[in-house]
Amino acid sequence: MHRSLLARQVLPAVAGFFGLIGTAILFDFALHQAGLSAIGRYLGPLGTALIALSFVYSLRKRKLITAGQPKRLLELHESLSWAGSLVVLVHAGVHFNAWIPWLALAAMMIVVASGLTGQVLLKRANEVLKARRAAGARGAEVSVLDAVTVDVMKRWREVHMPINAVFLVLLLAHLGSVLVFRHW
Repeated sequence: MHRSLLARQVLPAVAGFFGLIGTAILFDFALHQAGLSAIGRYLGPLGTALIALSFVYSLRKRKLITAGQPKRLLELHESLSWAGSLVVLVHAGVHFNAWIPWLALAAMMIVVASGLTGQVLLKRANEVLKARRAAGARGAEVSVLDAVTVDVMKRWREVHMPINAVFLVLLLAHLGSVLVFRHW
């Protein structure tokens, strides 16, 4: 018997989201305990670089580059985004001293949640398609399922991409405020 969608896909995505937060708290705690909390300040650029590097997948998907296999680049996108978000969370720590960085952090976490939602939707669509093919669906039936899958993912992207844009704007505002108001 197949496990339910909830147990197979939704709970692991939720665990990944809260695992990200928990791991960041543990790393931040460890840095504070070791007297190395100042390192957190320098983790922001590293996390941002990891997240930026994850967008190679988007470049490939939009055919702006031709290198790499889309499936492998999607896996890399997911891993780098998670790792970059972790590092940015550790960078943010538990310091409540400015609004723009916290808004950027909140937007990033919404992007992470949206990305995990997209991951569940894509896995579910692939499972349904594989099941239909295994049950003998052919030609037009599979084409309809492909169209439905593409439609679901397009609708998800209509939400995911604007959230990414909000995050980018807030990130740039945060970087600008750091450059204007801080002395290195």
